[in-house]
Amino acid sequence: MIQSTGTLHMSYPRFLQYILPSILSMMALSFFTTVDGFFVSRFVGPDPLAAINIVIPFCCLVYAIALMLATGAGAYVSIKMGEGDLTEARHLFSYILTLLCLIGAVVTAVSLILLKPIMIFLGSTEMLLPYTMVYGGVTVAITVPMMMKLFFEFFARVDGNPKLSFWMSAVGLALNVIFDYLLVGPCQLGILGAALGTGISIAASALMGLIHFFSPKAQLRFCRPQRRSGFLLRSCVNGSSQFLTEISTGVVTYLFNIQILKFRGELGISAVTIITFMYYFYISVYMGLSSGASPLVSYGAGAGDREGSRRITRFCYVSLAWMSLLIFLISLICGHAVNRIFSDDAALLAIADHGNRLFSSCYLFAGVNVLTAALLTALDRGKPAAAISTLRCLIFPSAAMMLLPLALGEAGVWLAIPAGELFTVAASAYFYFRTLSPALQAI
Repeated sequence: MIQSTGTLHMSYPRFLQYILPSILSMMALSFFTTVDGFFVSRFVGPDPLAAINIVIPFCCLVYAIALMLATGAGAYVSIKMGEGDLTEARHLFSYILTLLCLIGAVVTAVSLILLKPIMIFLGSTEMLLPYTMVYGGVTVAITVPMMMKLFFEFFARVDGNPKLSFWMSAVGLALNVIFDYLLVGPCQLGILGAALGTGISIAASALMGLIHFFSPKAQLRFCRPQRRSGFLLRSCVNGSSQFLTEISTGVVTYLFNIQILKFRGELGISAVTIITFMYYFYISVYMGLSSGASPLVSYGAGAGDREGSRRITRFCYVSLAWMSLLIFLISLICGHAVNRIFSDDAALLAIADHGNRLFSSCYLFAGVNVLTAALLTALDRGKPAAAISTLRCLIFPSAAMMLLPLALGEAGVWLAIPAGELFTVAASAYFYFRTLSPALQAI
C-alpha cells in the first residue's frame, strides 16, 4: 500500500525518489513507437516511417481508454485504501480490470473488421496504405495487452510498488529494441517486424503485471469481480481528463498529418513523425510526474491528511517548473542532433529542424495543463479536469490548426499546438484557484 512508502510529509528529495520510477516508466512507454520509427527509418525508408505516424492516433485511443479507467477508478481505490477498506478496494480494482478486458476485446474486433477505412480516415494515402495496413493490423491485434500494460503500470503505483511499474516498462522497452533489431534488421521483415517486435514486448510487459496482481503478495490482488452499479460511469467521468489528455496526442498527430500533407506531402508526414516521437517523450515526463503523485494525493484525501496532500501538490508544481524549462531548452538546443538519429535525408531534416524550432515552445505550457487536470482527477473533481483537457486537446488546438496556417502558412501548422497549450494555461489557472485549492483545503 501507499503507506509503505512513508508519510505524505516526506521531504522533497524523497518525493523525487518516489515519482522517479513513474516518470521513467512513462518515458519508456513513449519509446515503444519511437523504437519502431528508428529501426524502420534506418532499415526500410521514409514512407514506412510516415505509415507509423498514421497509426499512432489509434494507439492513442487505446492508451486513452486504459488511462481513463485506471486513473478514474484508481482515485476511488486509493481513497478506499486511505480509509483502510482494503476489501472494497480489491473489489473495485477487479471489477474495472474485467471491464477493461471486455472493452478491449470489442475495440479489437470492430477495428479489425474496419481496418482499411480506419487507416484511410487517419490520413493514409495510396502510397502509404500497404504499410499502414500491416502495421495497423498488428497494432489492433494487441489492443488488450496494450490496455493491460498501462492499467497495471498505474495500479502498481496505487499498490505502493512504483518499482514494478518501472520494471514493466524497462523490460518491455529492452525486449522491443532487441526484437525490432532482429526482425527488421537480420530477418528483414520490414515494418511487419517492427510491429511484431512491439507486440511481443508489450505482451511480456503486461504479463509481468498480471502475475503481480494475481499474486498473494499484492495488496490489490485480483479477486472474483462483484458488480458495482454505476462504478464504470463514475470512473469514466472522473478519468475523462486523462482520456482527453492522451487522446490529444492522437488529435495532434491526426491534424498534423492532414495539414502538413498540404504543404510538404508524404515527406512532411515523415518530418512530423520525428517531431511527434519527441513530443510523446517529453510529454511523458509530465504524465509520469502526474500519475506518480496522483495516488499520494488521493490517499491523503481518503486519510484526511490535508497538510500532506497540500505538500505533495506543492512539490508537484515546483518540479513541473524546472522540468518544463529544462525540456524546452533541451528540445531547442538538441533538436537537430535528435532529428539526425532518425534520418540523414537532407530534405527531411530541413523540414524537421524548422518545425522543431517553432514547436518547442509548447513544452513551456503543456505540463501545467497535464498536471492540474491529473490532480483534479485525484481529488474526484473529474468535471473541471475534463474541461481543461477538452480545451487543451480539442477546442484550442483544433481551432489553431485550422486558422493559423491560413495566416502564417506552414509555420502556422507548427505553432498551432503551442498556441493551444498557452490558451489552456489560463483555464488551468482558473480551475486551480476555483476548484483545486479549495478541494485541498476541504480535506
